[in-house]
Amino acid sequence: MADDNSDIIEVENTESNEQTFNHLETVKALLGLSNDDSTDSLLSVYVEMTKQSILNFCNISELPSELNYTLCAMVADTYRELKSANTTGEVVGNVSSISEDGRSVSFSSGQEYKRSVEDKISRTTELIRYKKLYRLD
Repeated sequence: MADDNSDIIEVENTESNEQTFNHLETVKALLGLSNDDSTDSLLSVYVEMTKQSILNFCNISELPSELNYTLCAMVADTYRELKSANTTGEVVGNVSSISEDGRSVSFSSGQEYKRSVEDKISRTTELIRYKKLYRLD
């Protein structure tokens, strides 16, 4: 009997850990920005845009926990690409301004980021395993 209860507790802990995965902190760690809060708003937007692109590509309504790190790697790669495209070191193209206390992000055009994410999705074979022919909501 004691073994059965310990198994149940382990399963419950595993499920709560999956629900608390922090995409933003993982992306910041990949980029070496763990102590820098100045990019939080921008990276949060990138995480959501990439997540939505993955969901649309796979034709699913929820992101499987197995794709959490894939999403973070895609965001980090795209951020690096966009940052390196600008000689001043700023991310180019889609974000025209970010305010700290007001938590607002203004976009000039999201085409560069969208194109970069779409390129990554099209060549990511990991996502193919989760692709559905149609969406069940």
